[in-house]
Amino acid sequence: MKAKMFTGPRIVGLLIVLALALAAWMMLRTPALEVEAAKVTRGPLAVTIDDLGETRVRDLYTVAAPVTGELLRVPFKAGAVVTRGQTLLAEIQPITSDPVDARSYSTTVANIGGLQAQLAGARARVQEARAAEQLALADYNRVNALLPAGFVSRARFDQARAALAQARAARAEASQAQDAALHALQAAQASLRGAAAPPRGQIVRVLAPISGTVLRVLEESRSPVVAGTHLMELGDPGAIEIVSDMLSADAVKVRPGAAVAIDAWGGDAPLRGRVRLVEPFGFTKISALGVEEQRVNVVIDLVDQQAAWQRLGHGFRVTVRIELWSAPDVLQVPLGALFRQGQGWAVFTIGSDGRARLKAVKVGHMNDSAAEVLSGLGAGDQVVLHPGEKVKDGIKVRPTGG
Repeated sequence: MKAKMFTGPRIVGLLIVLALALAAWMMLRTPALEVEAAKVTRGPLAVTIDDLGETRVRDLYTVAAPVTGELLRVPFKAGAVVTRGQTLLAEIQPITSDPVDARSYSTTVANIGGLQAQLAGARARVQEARAAEQLALADYNRVNALLPAGFVSRARFDQARAALAQARAARAEASQAQDAALHALQAAQASLRGAAAPPRGQIVRVLAPISGTVLRVLEESRSPVVAGTHLMELGDPGAIEIVSDMLSADAVKVRPGAAVAIDAWGGDAPLRGRVRLVEPFGFTKISALGVEEQRVNVVIDLVDQQAAWQRLGHGFRVTVRIELWSAPDVLQVPLGALFRQGQGWAVFTIGSDGRARLKAVKVGHMNDSAAEVLSGLGAGDQVVLHPGEKVKDGIKVRPTGG
């Protein structure tokens, strides 16, 4: 029997059939879906509460005028070193107060009530300005972090920077208004004091009550003062602590002795700290959105040697990360891979066949970037990050990372 030979027309027809079959296959096949992927790893994991904090001298001394009189010019500037009982801080030429009649007394008492209300309003405005500054700082930090990657425009960055500068200026203005209201109230209260002043001509010398550093001079020029007027603030810059006013719901999770990482303070590396005290008394603070919040002061001691943070002073802003839980070796999955499924959590894993598989997982502790895996995954498993609606169980995927 002779072999059947394919003639020219038959070959052409066969090629046409193959081309049509290939085209149909190309049209019907489902291309693999591109997804971002990462791997399940083992390593250290910590859960923290992050908040803003402010440095302060542990023992702040305010020197006040002991008598009413004329303050001679104060020769000190901020940063001057003083010695207890030896350094002359100020000299006051006292004057004898005139008797206060009944009408003036009643007027002064009424004036004190109004000044107390003004001081309360000034303090509320300071809290509002501080909250606005914190909000502006958080927005600036977010924009500044996104700017190098091109996720925000330069104009948006300039707006955030300008808003932060305005918020800081508003806080400074509110603080000055508070100081003015406090001084006015103290002046009115001092006018009712019946303490006799030394005879005119006998200068009262104000000596340093502690050995330390002048932090701030409140009254510098020669001027009349009343008894109780704040002249300057003293303290030891080597005894710095940090206070963070946290939401009460967060503060109850913090325990004395907890480790703290102190960042965004201006140095090259974070500082180490430790929680010394969670104050038992809360207070109300108005947020930037006008919402009343219950806040609690958390006091933190610096653990590092003074040489590491000697550039810090009184009233500097920092970021504190208080550790609530940590472990050195934990199986963990990126937080972006997790999504809710019923009452639990689930992920999409990528199998060796290149298909996404829906898998339920049990997780433990979480932070802002990862979650502890208790069951359902193993080290080295590849998971889909931020799965969208197109990712289904069994669909072919092509990972672009991880």
